[in-house]
Order: sequence, then C-alpha cells, then structure tokens
Amino acid sequence: MEKQLVSLYQNLQKLAGLHRQLLDVVRLERQFIIQAHLNEIHNVTNMKQALVESVYQVESERLKLTSELAIYWKKPFYDLTLSNIIIHIQGVDPKGADQFRSTYNLLTILIQRITEQNQDNRLLIEKSLEHVHEMKKNILGEACQKSSPYTHQGQRTTNQAVSRIISQEA
Repeated sequence: MEKQLVSLYQNLQKLAGLHRQLLDVVRLERQFIIQAHLNEIHNVTNMKQALVESVYQVESERLKLTSELAIYWKKPFYDLTLSNIIIHIQGVDPKGADQFRSTYNLLTILIQRITEQNQDNRLLIEKSLEHVHEMKKNILGEACQKSSPYTHQGQRTTNQAVSRIISQEA
C-alpha cells in the first residue's frame, strides 16, 4: 500500500507542477493579448496546448494508480476520490494525509485561478473583437446610416431632418 500511495503522491506533485506552469502561461498569454503580439500569442497558445496534453497524460497515470489502489483496498474505483483517500489514510498515516490534503488544496486553487484567468483572457479577446468590428464599421462608413437627400431613383427623401437655427446672434 505504501508504494501505491507514494506513487500517487508523486503523480499529484507532477500535476501541481504542470498546473503552476499552466497558470504562468495563461498569465503570459494575457500580457501578449494586451500588447497584441500575434506571434507571441501563437507561441503561448502552443505552449498551453502542450501543457494541457501533459496534464492529460499525468491524469491518466493518476487514474491507473487509483485503480491499483482500489484493487488493493478492495473498494470500488469511483469511491476513491482524493478526499476519500485522505480520509482512509488519516488514521494510519496522518502526515501522509496532510501531504495529500495540501496537494489537493493546491491543485484546487491552481485550477480555479487558471479557469478564472482563461475566462478573463476570453472576455478581453471578445471586447477587443467588438472594438475591431466597430472600427471596421467606421472605416466602411456603416456606423451610421448615410443621410442622402435623394433616393436611388432621384426622388427627394422625406425623412430628411429639417434644418434649424442652433443659435441666433442679436
């Protein structure tokens, strides 16, 4: 049992390290979005994708280790969440349980911050796209309807605003 728990703890440490790197990358991504460095955004996106793939690999290893632990403890696999593992080893190995608990809390915080940063980056990009679309409308002259005194048939339009005096000097 000790061997499986040590392997599982090392696996969780790898996950925490990858999530730290991922948080740094999404923060860096925001800086490049603000600075509009397209090449850097592309590079950071590739780095982020590689880190996500690494997280999936380490997560699949964690699932394998957890299934081995489930067989060893003769418990259903779906019952062996990290919280349940901590509770299970608390009486036998309080120090190990604390290590697992701190890693679990760290992963929870990192995942939350990554999610928030990604959401913030997405909102920033959406706002930027809105501004780009508005600028495009302005350039193409579509921001406000053109007020032409004549229709395409050469008739005078009736919805023309009437001229009026704004101020009058005495």
